Amino acid sequence: MPSAKEILRKFTELKTLPHVAIKVTQLVNDDRSTMQDFEEIIKLDPVLVTRLLRLVNSPYFGLSQKVESISKAVVFAGMKQLRNLVAVEGLRGLFKGENADFSAPKLWMHSATVAILSGMIAKRIFGKDGEDVFLAGIIHDIGLIVENQIAGEALREACKAYREGKGTLIECERNAIGADHAEVGYLLTKDWGLPQEVLGSVKSHHLAKQGKSVSSTGSILQLAEFMAGKMQYWAIPGPIEPLPPELTEHVKEKVADYKIIIRDLPGEMTKAKELYESDE
Repeated sequence: MPSAKEILRKFTELKTLPHVAIKVTQLVNDDRSTMQDFEEIIKLDPVLVTRLLRLVNSPYFGLSQKVESISKAVVFAGMKQLRNLVAVEGLRGLFKGENADFSAPKLWMHSATVAILSGMIAKRIFGKDGEDVFLAGIIHDIGLIVENQIAGEALREACKAYREGKGTLIECERNAIGADHAEVGYLLTKDWGLPQEVLGSVKSHHLAKQGKSVSSTGSILQLAEFMAGKMQYWAIPGPIEPLPPELTEHVKEKVADYKIIIRDLPGEMTKAKELYESDE
């Protein structure tokens, strides 16, 4: 069976993020970058310009006046939000096609839900900037898209075995494919210039123990994915993997706060739909 690296070598649809996304990511990581730098790059992508203007004028930002210029839109969105937007724009077209055992559109909705939950947890529970964990949520299952293109039949076998309770998703993937989506996703994204903690969380989001604090990106991603599964926003129906003991204890201590997040999620999803909805 092929290794994760061999699967990735065969994957031709998205070797890397589009040029604009890479450049925006580089600008975010450069302290010398100015808003004018961002504006000049964004102008190169008319679709992104349209998306950006729609986003800043959506309920997600709740502005009282309509924004019609790229420069103002960049200011209101902010650098990390802009990075996330171009990443979403680069990925959304990949999540197409479905059958009885694997649905790419459902995976996209799952990823969006996990991303929004991750941002809510980061901000509300830990008082952290939620943009990096949002990005981690959007890309954490990208390895499944790679596997679906390169080893679709084997992936469907893995999904069926997982749905029937024959192991964790990772175990079922390794048995049927020879690799798992966490490893494949990490290998795909590690050259995109993203924060290391985001990349690490993609690789580790199915581990029984993160080895980091409960407030780390990896831990927040696991919390969000667990909650999304409980609310049936799942990528692949099947047994919900339990949280690591330290995260279970954390949720028990903060159960009232997490109940409020669950209550508020539908409203946040509606507000943020410009970030993930399809134009189709």
